[in-house]
Amino acid sequence: MYRRLDSGEDDVLGYEVEDTIPHDDFEEILDEVREVIRRYGAARLLVRIHGRPSTETPVLEERLRFAKEHLHDIERYAVVGDDRVIRFLTTLADAFVDMDLRFFELDQEDAAWAWVRDKGTPQEASA
Repeated sequence: MYRRLDSGEDDVLGYEVEDTIPHDDFEEILDEVREVIRRYGAARLLVRIHGRPSTETPVLEERLRFAKEHLHDIERYAVVGDDRVIRFLTTLADAFVDMDLRFFELDQEDAAWAWVRDKGTPQEASA
């Protein structure tokens, strides 16, 4: 299950994810991100994750295709959560992808929103 979070900005998308994400819901999220990229040239994302959600059906191929097509179109990606595995995977992914990707604890969500909305350069954000 997911729900859209109000980001207050057109090029910033926020989602809250829990439990299982049905394939159709996952496709809706990807379509929304694609539309923001089409309109604004890039997107900024915040995903609040409770526990360790999974997808209902295998969608690895779709995720990889989306990442290949749009990796450079996502300026910042904040993951807000409470799971150590999600934190580890986010940190690991950040080392290998050319995108500003950061993990924030649930009690740091305000800082995560501020970071995602900040229009500074990636180098400034990582300092």
